[in-house]
Amino acid sequence: MFLSSAVLAAPDRSGFQPRISAQLQYEDNVRRTPDQNKQSDSVLIIKPKLPLLWDFGKHKLNLAYNGEYGQYFDQQILNYNDHKLSGHLLLDHNTRLNSEYELGYVREHDIPDDNNVVANLTAAPNQWKENYAKTKLTYGTPASTGQLMTNLIYKQRSYTNNSLQALDANRLSLTGTFYYRIAPKTRLPFEVSLTNYDYQNTSRAFDPSSKEYKYLTGVTWDASAKSTGIFQLGLLKKNYDNNLYEDTSIVIIRLDTVWEPNTYTKIVMGATRDTRESFQINTKPYVQNHIQTKITHRVTPRTTLLFGARYTAAKTDGLAALKDNIVKVRLEVKHSLLLWLNASAGYKYVERDSNQNRLDFKSNIVMLKIEAQFDH
Repeated sequence: MFLSSAVLAAPDRSGFQPRISAQLQYEDNVRRTPDQNKQSDSVLIIKPKLPLLWDFGKHKLNLAYNGEYGQYFDQQILNYNDHKLSGHLLLDHNTRLNSEYELGYVREHDIPDDNNVVANLTAAPNQWKENYAKTKLTYGTPASTGQLMTNLIYKQRSYTNNSLQALDANRLSLTGTFYYRIAPKTRLPFEVSLTNYDYQNTSRAFDPSSKEYKYLTGVTWDASAKSTGIFQLGLLKKNYDNNLYEDTSIVIIRLDTVWEPNTYTKIVMGATRDTRESFQINTKPYVQNHIQTKITHRVTPRTTLLFGARYTAAKTDGLAALKDNIVKVRLEVKHSLLLWLNASAGYKYVERDSNQNRLDFKSNIVMLKIEAQFDH
């Protein structure tokens, strides 16, 4: 965990806040297929979250496990066990300099939802595992005239079923961001990043390995206790190792803003335009545009309503041209039964309209959930 002598002593304070939820969910299209092939089922989902935090003076060590276990009533081939293990270390060297280190392991499965995964009527979901390492160096503080951050991330992903070894890839990313403060609560970020995508088992003729360059600038603000956010606009250039694919150059956008008009309402809005690696073998990445919002409103001290909506438009050209639109709508009501126990009920609607008919689907989901959190 990159432990240094500064954090090997006994911690001043430790915290363990385990959380577990149980969710019963019914979906009328569990495989996300066109209407003529859709199948319904119910699933019991258990999600344990086990974070453990130590404070060593100014330094922090966080060990965490997040799991998700899905057990279907009828189509047990869809059962899954997802896991994420992580260790994060923050070293606060002095008032201006700190560094962060993280190691992790992830095992998850793909859902044919907001990517171009093709639904399969008989097979288990695509499953993959990933090892990753991250390091971050920060010089300066948000109150400084200038603040510099560098991020280095390495990810190694491999697919474990359905003969998808051609999607196995390593990713190495280096990002540098300089924040220039122009007002007490306003800063201008200037960001440059390079990411290398290295596919391990593709045929040479269709290898989508590439180098991706991003150049962004924009503004961050904390105008008041009611409004915070970041907006970035920039250029992405993607150069493929394979001459079969035409190099990409697009304008990219990032927007994240939080508005709290009062003490009981919170509105989150976001938008992105970026590329995403394809989940189909021998196809190039595609461009995705997202617009989303999430509104939470506390109607009583113990009851909260949630509304979420997201629209995605995706497009790619070439051998497997893709043009599709995805709409998601979510409604949920959450009630606090006790200080440590919450119950909620919700509904979610997902629809995809694609030029590839095999990707079209509509899905209705209803769920009941209970969640417990314990502080030690």
